[in-house]
Amino acid sequence: MKLRIILLIPAFLFCLPLQAEEVIVNSSAKIYNADITHAKEQALKNVLHEALKKSVGNLLDVKTINQNYAVIKNQIYSFNSKYIIDYEVLSEEQNFKNNLYEIIISANVDHAKIRQKLERIRILQKSLKKKRLLVLYHNRTPEAVPRENTAVASAIDAVQQTFAEQSFWTFGEQTLSQVYRSLEQENIVGRPVDSLIALALNYNADVLVVMGMNSPRRNKQQGTFYRVSAVVNFSVYDTASGQQISQTNVEASEFSVKKPVELKREMLFGIAGRHASLENVRRTTEHIKRFYQNTAEIGQGFSVIFSGYSPRRESLIIDYLENNAAFRKLAELKNTFGYLELELFALKRKSILRRKITSDLLELEIEVATKSIAGNKLFFINPNPMEEEELEEEMSSNDNSSGISKKAKKQLPPSE
Repeated sequence: MKLRIILLIPAFLFCLPLQAEEVIVNSSAKIYNADITHAKEQALKNVLHEALKKSVGNLLDVKTINQNYAVIKNQIYSFNSKYIIDYEVLSEEQNFKNNLYEIIISANVDHAKIRQKLERIRILQKSLKKKRLLVLYHNRTPEAVPRENTAVASAIDAVQQTFAEQSFWTFGEQTLSQVYRSLEQENIVGRPVDSLIALALNYNADVLVVMGMNSPRRNKQQGTFYRVSAVVNFSVYDTASGQQISQTNVEASEFSVKKPVELKREMLFGIAGRHASLENVRRTTEHIKRFYQNTAEIGQGFSVIFSGYSPRRESLIIDYLENNAAFRKLAELKNTFGYLELELFALKRKSILRRKITSDLLELEIEVATKSIAGNKLFFINPNPMEEEELEEEMSSNDNSSGISKKAKKQLPPSE
Protein backbone atom coordinates (compact mmCIF):
# COMPACT_ATOMS: atom_id res chain seq x y z
CA MET A 1 0.00 0.00 0.00
CA LYS A 2 2.81 2.38 0.89
CA LEU A 3 4.46 1.74 -2.47
CA ARG A 4 1.26 2.65 -4.31
CA ILE A 5 0.97 5.96 -2.44
CA ILE A 6 4.55 6.89 -3.29
CA LEU A 7 3.96 6.24 -6.97
CA LEU A 8 0.67 8.10 -7.09
CA ILE A 9 2.03 11.38 -5.74
CA PRO A 10 4.41 12.11 -8.66
CA ALA A 11 1.76 11.02 -11.12
CA PHE A 12 -0.69 13.48 -9.60
CA LEU A 13 1.86 16.28 -9.80
CA PHE A 14 2.46 15.67 -13.49
CA CYS A 15 -1.27 16.01 -14.13
CA LEU A 16 -1.31 19.58 -12.79
CA PRO A 17 -1.49 22.36 -15.43
CA LEU A 18 1.95 23.54 -16.44
CA GLN A 19 2.90 27.24 -16.25
CA ALA A 20 -0.44 28.24 -14.76
CA GLU A 21 -0.50 31.64 -13.08
CA GLU A 22 -2.65 32.24 -10.02
CA VAL A 23 -4.07 35.76 -9.85
CA ILE A 24 -6.41 37.33 -7.30
CA VAL A 25 -8.69 39.98 -8.78
CA ASN A 26 -11.87 41.80 -7.91
CA SER A 27 -14.59 43.46 -9.93
CA SER A 28 -18.23 44.48 -9.70
CA ALA A 29 -21.39 45.11 -11.70
CA LYS A 30 -24.18 47.64 -11.37
CA ILE A 31 -27.52 46.33 -10.10
CA TYR A 32 -30.35 47.45 -12.37
CA ASN A 33 -34.02 47.12 -11.44
CA ALA A 34 -33.10 45.09 -8.35
CA ASP A 35 -32.02 42.20 -10.62
CA ILE A 36 -29.39 40.58 -8.38
CA THR A 37 -29.05 37.46 -10.53
CA HIS A 38 -28.12 39.41 -13.66
CA ALA A 39 -25.71 41.64 -11.72
CA LYS A 40 -24.03 38.56 -10.23
CA GLU A 41 -23.55 37.02 -13.69
CA GLN A 42 -22.14 40.28 -15.06
CA ALA A 43 -19.81 40.71 -12.07
CA LEU A 44 -18.39 37.22 -12.71
CA LYS A 45 -17.81 38.04 -16.38
CA ASN A 46 -16.09 41.26 -15.36
CA VAL A 47 -13.81 39.62 -12.81
CA LEU A 48 -12.76 36.87 -15.27
CA HIS A 49 -11.98 39.61 -17.76
CA GLU A 50 -9.83 41.31 -15.10
CA ALA A 51 -7.96 38.05 -14.49
CA LEU A 52 -6.97 37.85 -18.15
CA LYS A 53 -6.02 41.54 -18.20
CA LYS A 54 -3.72 41.01 -15.23
CA SER A 55 -2.02 38.03 -16.87
CA VAL A 56 -1.53 39.92 -20.15
CA GLY A 57 -0.18 42.86 -18.15
CA ASN A 58 2.52 40.60 -16.74
CA LEU A 59 3.69 39.83 -20.29
CA LEU A 60 3.32 43.19 -22.05
CA ASP A 61 3.96 46.81 -21.13
CA VAL A 62 1.17 49.37 -21.03
CA LYS A 63 2.15 51.02 -24.31
CA THR A 64 2.08 47.74 -26.25
CA ILE A 65 -1.29 46.79 -24.74
CA ASN A 66 -2.81 50.16 -25.64
CA GLN A 67 -1.49 49.99 -29.21
CA ASN A 68 -2.87 46.50 -29.74
CA TYR A 69 -5.93 46.63 -27.49
CA ALA A 70 -8.49 45.74 -30.18
CA VAL A 71 -6.55 42.64 -31.23
CA ILE A 72 -5.89 41.51 -27.64
CA LYS A 73 -9.56 42.01 -26.78
CA ASN A 74 -10.76 39.93 -29.73
CA GLN A 75 -8.12 37.22 -29.46
CA ILE A 76 -7.77 36.79 -25.66
CA TYR A 77 -10.18 38.78 -23.52
CA SER A 78 -13.18 37.37 -25.37
CA PHE A 79 -12.22 33.76 -24.54
CA ASN A 80 -12.36 33.37 -20.75
CA SER A 81 -13.05 29.63 -20.90
CA LYS A 82 -10.05 29.05 -23.17
CA TYR A 83 -7.41 30.73 -21.03
CA ILE A 84 -8.78 30.38 -17.47
CA ILE A 85 -8.21 26.85 -16.17
CA ASP A 86 -10.34 27.24 -13.05
CA TYR A 87 -11.25 29.80 -10.41
CA GLU A 88 -12.46 30.02 -6.82
CA VAL A 89 -14.80 32.68 -5.52
CA LEU A 90 -13.18 34.15 -2.41
CA SER A 91 -15.97 36.56 -1.57
CA GLU A 92 -19.07 38.09 -3.10
CA GLU A 93 -21.54 40.53 -1.67
CA GLN A 94 -24.06 43.19 -2.50
CA ASN A 95 -22.87 46.75 -1.93
CA PHE A 96 -26.10 48.51 -0.95
CA LYS A 97 -24.47 51.93 -0.67
CA ASN A 98 -23.22 52.00 -4.27
CA ASN A 99 -25.83 49.59 -5.64
CA LEU A 100 -23.15 47.17 -6.85
CA TYR A 101 -22.60 43.43 -6.75
CA GLU A 102 -18.92 42.87 -5.85
CA ILE A 103 -16.88 39.70 -6.27
CA ILE A 104 -13.29 38.59 -5.57
CA ILE A 105 -11.83 35.44 -7.13
CA SER A 106 -8.61 33.46 -7.26
CA ALA A 107 -8.09 32.28 -10.86
CA ASN A 108 -5.60 29.90 -12.44
CA VAL A 109 -4.77 31.48 -15.78
CA ASP A 110 -3.05 29.49 -18.53
CA HIS A 111 -0.04 31.79 -18.75
CA ALA A 112 1.77 29.64 -21.31
CA LYS A 113 -1.20 29.54 -23.67
CA ILE A 114 -1.61 33.34 -23.51
CA ARG A 115 2.10 33.77 -24.22
CA GLN A 116 1.87 31.43 -27.21
CA LYS A 117 -1.14 33.31 -28.57
CA LEU A 118 0.57 36.69 -28.21
CA GLU A 119 3.64 35.32 -29.98
CA ARG A 120 1.50 33.80 -32.73
CA ILE A 121 -0.18 37.12 -33.50
CA ARG A 122 3.22 38.82 -33.35
CA ILE A 123 2.48 41.14 -30.43
CA LEU A 124 4.90 39.47 -28.03
CA GLN A 125 8.28 39.33 -29.73
CA LYS A 126 10.42 36.33 -28.84
CA SER A 127 13.57 37.64 -30.52
CA LEU A 128 13.33 41.26 -29.42
CA LYS A 129 15.00 42.21 -26.17
CA LYS A 130 13.53 45.07 -24.19
CA LYS A 131 16.06 47.45 -22.66
CA ARG A 132 16.58 47.43 -18.90
CA LEU A 133 16.71 51.07 -17.87
CA LEU A 134 18.05 52.34 -14.55
CA VAL A 135 17.04 55.85 -13.41
CA LEU A 136 19.57 57.18 -10.90
CA TYR A 137 19.04 60.55 -9.19
CA HIS A 138 22.41 62.24 -8.70
CA ASN A 139 23.16 65.69 -7.25
CA ARG A 140 25.69 66.91 -9.79
CA THR A 141 25.42 70.64 -9.00
CA PRO A 142 25.28 72.54 -5.68
CA GLU A 143 21.82 73.94 -6.50
CA ALA A 144 20.35 70.48 -7.15
CA VAL A 145 17.40 69.62 -4.92
CA PRO A 146 18.05 66.60 -2.62
CA ARG A 147 16.50 63.26 -3.54
CA GLU A 148 14.59 63.23 -0.23
CA ASN A 149 12.60 66.31 -1.30
CA THR A 150 8.90 65.49 -1.77
CA ALA A 151 8.77 67.13 -5.22
CA VAL A 152 11.83 65.18 -6.37
CA ALA A 153 10.44 61.88 -5.08
CA SER A 154 7.18 62.51 -6.96
CA ALA A 155 9.11 63.36 -10.15
CA ILE A 156 11.21 60.19 -9.89
CA ASP A 157 8.08 58.06 -9.52
CA ALA A 158 6.57 59.71 -12.61
CA VAL A 159 9.78 59.11 -14.58
CA GLN A 160 9.90 55.43 -13.57
CA GLN A 161 6.27 54.83 -14.50
CA THR A 162 6.47 56.68 -17.83
CA PHE A 163 9.64 54.88 -18.95
CA ALA A 164 7.88 51.58 -18.14
CA GLU A 165 4.95 52.68 -20.32
CA GLN A 166 7.44 53.37 -23.13
CA SER A 167 8.44 49.67 -23.36
CA PHE A 168 11.48 49.73 -21.05
CA TRP A 169 12.07 47.37 -18.14
CA THR A 170 12.58 49.50 -15.03
CA PHE A 171 13.78 48.53 -11.56
CA GLY A 172 11.59 48.05 -8.51
CA GLU A 173 11.74 49.95 -5.25
CA GLN A 174 13.72 47.25 -3.45
CA THR A 175 16.45 47.14 -6.10
CA LEU A 176 16.65 50.93 -6.25
CA SER A 177 17.15 51.05 -2.47
CA GLN A 178 20.09 48.67 -2.87
CA VAL A 179 21.55 50.88 -5.61
CA TYR A 180 21.40 54.00 -3.47
CA ARG A 181 22.87 52.16 -0.52
CA SER A 182 25.79 51.17 -2.75
CA LEU A 183 26.24 54.81 -3.69
CA GLU A 184 26.39 55.84 -0.05
CA GLN A 185 28.61 52.99 1.13
CA GLU A 186 31.13 53.23 -1.71
CA ASN A 187 31.05 57.03 -1.85
CA ILE A 188 30.46 57.04 -5.60
CA VAL A 189 28.39 60.23 -5.63
CA GLY A 190 31.29 62.60 -6.13
CA ARG A 191 33.18 60.43 -8.62
CA PRO A 192 33.09 60.39 -12.45
CA VAL A 193 30.18 58.95 -14.41
CA ASP A 194 32.20 55.83 -15.23
CA SER A 195 31.61 54.65 -11.67
CA LEU A 196 27.87 55.16 -12.07
CA ILE A 197 27.91 53.17 -15.32
CA ALA A 198 29.86 50.39 -13.60
CA LEU A 199 27.24 50.33 -10.85
CA ALA A 200 24.46 50.11 -13.46
CA LEU A 201 26.26 47.18 -15.11
CA ASN A 202 26.29 45.37 -11.76
CA TYR A 203 22.49 45.35 -11.96
CA ASN A 204 22.45 44.31 -15.65
CA ALA A 205 21.04 47.66 -16.80
CA ASP A 206 21.31 48.37 -20.53
CA VAL A 207 20.63 52.09 -20.22
CA LEU A 208 21.59 54.47 -17.41
CA VAL A 209 19.63 57.70 -16.92
CA VAL A 210 21.34 60.10 -14.50
CA MET A 211 18.64 62.51 -13.35
CA GLY A 212 18.92 65.89 -11.66
CA MET A 213 16.39 68.55 -10.67
CA ASN A 214 16.72 72.15 -9.51
CA SER A 215 14.77 75.39 -9.20
CA PRO A 216 16.65 78.18 -11.02
CA ARG A 217 14.25 80.98 -10.17
CA ARG A 218 12.86 81.30 -6.67
CA ASN A 219 9.49 83.08 -6.67
CA LYS A 220 10.46 85.27 -9.62
CA GLN A 221 7.84 87.86 -10.42
CA GLN A 222 6.68 87.96 -14.03
CA GLY A 223 4.20 90.77 -14.61
CA THR A 224 1.42 90.44 -12.07
CA PHE A 225 2.22 86.75 -11.44
CA TYR A 226 4.86 84.90 -9.46
CA ARG A 227 6.67 82.15 -11.33
CA VAL A 228 8.00 78.92 -9.81
CA SER A 229 10.17 76.87 -12.17
CA ALA A 230 11.76 73.42 -12.17
CA VAL A 231 14.53 72.18 -14.45
CA VAL A 232 14.93 68.44 -14.92
CA ASN A 233 18.08 67.18 -16.64
CA PHE A 234 18.84 63.70 -17.95
CA SER A 235 22.25 62.35 -18.92
CA VAL A 236 21.73 59.04 -20.71
CA TYR A 237 24.36 56.35 -21.35
CA ASP A 238 24.61 52.97 -23.04
CA THR A 239 26.15 50.89 -20.27
CA ALA A 240 27.75 48.27 -22.56
CA SER A 241 29.88 50.81 -24.45
CA GLY A 242 29.85 53.70 -21.97
CA GLN A 243 28.77 55.97 -24.83
CA GLN A 244 26.57 58.94 -23.99
CA ILE A 245 23.24 58.71 -25.80
CA SER A 246 21.84 62.14 -24.97
CA GLN A 247 21.88 65.12 -22.62
CA THR A 248 18.55 66.90 -22.20
CA ASN A 249 17.33 69.74 -19.99
CA VAL A 250 13.64 70.59 -19.73
CA GLU A 251 12.20 73.52 -17.79
CA ALA A 252 8.57 73.88 -16.73
CA SER A 253 6.87 76.61 -14.72
CA GLU A 254 3.79 77.20 -12.58
CA PHE A 255 2.32 80.61 -11.75
CA SER A 256 0.69 82.17 -8.70
CA VAL A 257 -1.27 85.40 -8.39
CA LYS A 258 0.21 86.08 -4.96
CA LYS A 259 3.75 85.58 -3.76
CA PRO A 260 3.61 81.94 -2.63
CA VAL A 261 4.45 80.94 0.90
CA GLU A 262 6.88 78.06 1.34
CA LEU A 263 4.22 75.34 1.35
CA LYS A 264 2.54 76.76 -1.76
CA ARG A 265 5.91 77.18 -3.48
CA GLU A 266 6.81 73.53 -2.82
CA MET A 267 3.48 72.43 -4.26
CA LEU A 268 3.98 74.50 -7.43
CA PHE A 269 7.58 73.31 -7.69
CA GLY A 270 6.36 69.71 -7.51
CA ILE A 271 3.81 70.25 -10.28
CA ALA A 272 6.39 71.97 -12.49
CA GLY A 273 8.93 69.21 -11.80
CA ARG A 274 6.44 66.53 -12.79
CA HIS A 275 5.61 68.30 -16.08
CA ALA A 276 9.31 68.77 -16.89
CA SER A 277 10.04 65.13 -16.04
CA LEU A 278 7.32 63.75 -18.33
CA GLU A 279 8.45 65.92 -21.24
CA ASN A 280 12.06 64.89 -20.67
CA VAL A 281 11.08 61.20 -20.72
CA ARG A 282 9.35 61.77 -24.06
CA ARG A 283 12.43 63.42 -25.59
CA THR A 284 14.85 60.94 -24.05
CA THR A 285 12.84 57.96 -25.32
CA GLU A 286 13.20 59.32 -28.86
CA HIS A 287 16.97 59.71 -28.38
CA ILE A 288 17.34 56.16 -27.00
CA LYS A 289 15.30 54.59 -29.80
CA ARG A 290 17.23 56.55 -32.43
CA PHE A 291 20.53 55.42 -30.87
CA TYR A 292 19.62 51.72 -30.96
CA GLN A 293 17.96 51.86 -34.36
CA ASN A 294 21.43 52.01 -35.91
CA THR A 295 22.21 48.61 -34.40
CA ALA A 296 18.83 47.17 -35.44
CA GLU A 297 18.04 46.37 -31.81
CA ILE A 298 14.74 48.21 -31.68
CA GLY A 299 11.87 47.58 -34.02
CA GLN A 300 8.57 45.78 -34.31
CA GLY A 301 8.51 42.23 -35.59
CA PHE A 302 6.12 41.38 -38.41
CA SER A 303 5.16 38.21 -40.23
CA VAL A 304 4.65 39.08 -43.91
CA ILE A 305 2.85 36.59 -46.17
CA PHE A 306 2.67 36.62 -49.97
CA SER A 307 0.15 34.24 -51.51
CA GLY A 308 -0.44 33.28 -55.15
CA TYR A 309 2.77 34.64 -56.64
CA SER A 310 5.00 32.79 -59.06
CA PRO A 311 8.56 31.86 -58.03
CA ARG A 312 9.94 34.61 -60.29
CA ARG A 313 7.83 37.28 -58.63
CA GLU A 314 8.58 35.88 -55.17
CA SER A 315 12.26 36.30 -55.99
CA LEU A 316 11.63 39.94 -56.95
CA ILE A 317 9.74 40.50 -53.69
CA ILE A 318 12.57 39.02 -51.61
CA ASP A 319 15.15 41.15 -53.44
CA TYR A 320 13.06 44.26 -52.74
CA LEU A 321 12.78 43.50 -49.02
CA GLU A 322 16.45 42.53 -48.65
CA ASN A 323 17.70 45.71 -50.32
CA ASN A 324 15.39 48.10 -48.46
CA ALA A 325 17.00 49.81 -45.46
CA ALA A 326 13.59 50.19 -43.78
CA PHE A 327 13.42 46.44 -43.12
CA ARG A 328 15.77 44.67 -40.74
CA LYS A 329 16.65 41.08 -39.86
CA LEU A 330 14.79 39.55 -42.77
CA ALA A 331 14.25 35.80 -42.29
CA GLU A 332 12.35 33.20 -44.29
CA LEU A 333 9.77 31.30 -42.25
CA LYS A 334 8.09 29.24 -45.00
CA ASN A 335 8.47 28.97 -48.74
CA THR A 336 6.29 26.62 -50.76
CA PHE A 337 4.92 26.97 -54.29
CA GLY A 338 2.61 29.98 -54.24
CA TYR A 339 3.13 30.73 -50.55
CA LEU A 340 5.96 32.81 -49.06
CA GLU A 341 6.14 33.84 -45.40
CA LEU A 342 8.90 36.11 -44.10
CA GLU A 343 9.81 37.66 -40.76
CA LEU A 344 11.11 41.21 -40.67
CA PHE A 345 11.56 44.05 -38.21
CA ALA A 346 10.52 47.60 -39.01
CA LEU A 347 10.09 50.89 -37.18
CA LYS A 348 6.78 51.72 -38.83
CA ARG A 349 3.26 50.98 -37.66
CA LYS A 350 1.38 48.12 -39.30
CA SER A 351 -0.91 50.33 -41.41
CA ILE A 352 1.97 52.49 -42.68
CA LEU A 353 4.09 49.41 -43.41
CA ARG A 354 1.24 47.83 -45.39
CA ARG A 355 0.82 50.94 -47.54
CA LYS A 356 4.57 51.24 -48.13
CA ILE A 357 4.99 47.64 -49.29
CA THR A 358 1.90 47.89 -51.50
CA SER A 359 3.11 51.12 -53.10
CA ASP A 360 6.68 49.90 -53.62
CA LEU A 361 5.57 46.60 -55.18
CA LEU A 362 3.27 48.42 -57.59
CA GLU A 363 6.30 50.41 -58.76
CA LEU A 364 7.92 47.04 -59.49
CA GLU A 365 4.78 46.11 -61.50
CA ILE A 366 3.73 43.56 -58.89
CA GLU A 367 0.03 43.88 -58.14
CA VAL A 368 -1.11 43.19 -54.60
CA ALA A 369 -4.35 42.92 -52.67
CA THR A 370 -4.32 42.94 -48.90
CA LYS A 371 -6.23 40.81 -46.42
CA SER A 372 -7.06 41.94 -42.89
CA ILE A 373 -5.48 39.66 -40.29
CA ALA A 374 -5.09 39.95 -36.52
CA GLY A 375 -1.86 40.98 -34.83
CA ASN A 376 1.38 42.03 -36.46
CA LYS A 377 0.81 40.02 -39.60
CA LEU A 378 0.57 41.37 -43.14
CA PHE A 379 -1.12 39.28 -45.84
CA PHE A 380 -0.60 40.15 -49.51
CA ILE A 381 -2.49 38.28 -52.22
CA ASN A 382 -1.93 38.19 -55.95
CA PRO A 383 -5.24 39.57 -57.35
CA ASN A 384 -4.60 37.86 -60.67
CA PRO A 385 -3.87 34.17 -61.32
CA MET A 386 -0.26 33.31 -61.96
CA GLU A 387 0.63 33.96 -65.59
CA GLU A 388 0.60 30.77 -67.66
CA GLU A 389 3.99 31.48 -69.11
CA GLU A 390 5.49 31.72 -65.64
CA LEU A 391 3.93 28.41 -64.66
CA GLU A 392 5.19 26.79 -67.84
CA GLU A 393 8.60 28.32 -67.21
CA GLU A 394 8.63 26.75 -63.75
CA MET A 395 7.50 23.37 -65.08
CA SER A 396 10.09 23.52 -67.82
CA SER A 397 12.77 24.30 -65.28
CA ASN A 398 11.75 21.29 -63.19
CA ASP A 399 11.64 18.99 -66.23
CA ASN A 400 15.04 20.09 -67.52
CA SER A 401 16.57 19.58 -64.11
CA SER A 402 15.44 15.94 -64.26
CA GLY A 403 16.94 15.50 -67.73
CA ILE A 404 13.61 15.23 -69.61
CA SER A 405 12.45 17.95 -71.98
CA LYS A 406 8.80 19.01 -72.13
CA LYS A 407 8.50 17.77 -75.73
CA ALA A 408 10.01 14.41 -74.89
CA LYS A 409 7.77 14.11 -71.89
CA LYS A 410 4.68 14.48 -74.06
CA GLN A 411 5.87 11.62 -76.29
CA LEU A 412 6.39 9.17 -73.46
CA PRO A 413 4.03 6.19 -73.69
CA PRO A 414 1.42 5.94 -70.97
CA SER A 415 2.45 3.87 -68.00
CA GLU A 416 0.87 0.47 -67.74
